[in-house]
Amino acid sequence: DYLTPTAVLLVSRAWVLREVGAVADLDDGRRAQLADELSAYEPERRNGLRNNFIAWLIMLGGAGLASLIGLPAWLGFAGGVLIVLAMARALATRALRWRLAQLIDPDSR
Repeated sequence: DYLTPTAVLLVSRAWVLREVGAVADLDDGRRAQLADELSAYEPERRNGLRNNFIAWLIMLGGAGLASLIGLPAWLGFAGGVLIVLAMARALATRALRWRLAQLIDPDSR
């Protein structure tokens, strides 16, 4: 249960349970409901072409930069992949925290 992936494999269910557990003044039933709703939440996907272009630019740019300084190109590409994954995780956690705030207090918009 703690390893079930959410947010397109970027954030684990354990992270969701920890975030929901940090909210004060909730009973166990409401916590379970919030965790389930948050685990099922997928943010709206927009700007896919732009995001894809940026990701490839970072990865290929890393490969080119690594080649330029005398390292294997695959090492730079792998570094670019790690940067893109870190950025995607940061965006996913921000979106999930926003959604949690909306689920707790729907009038806060």
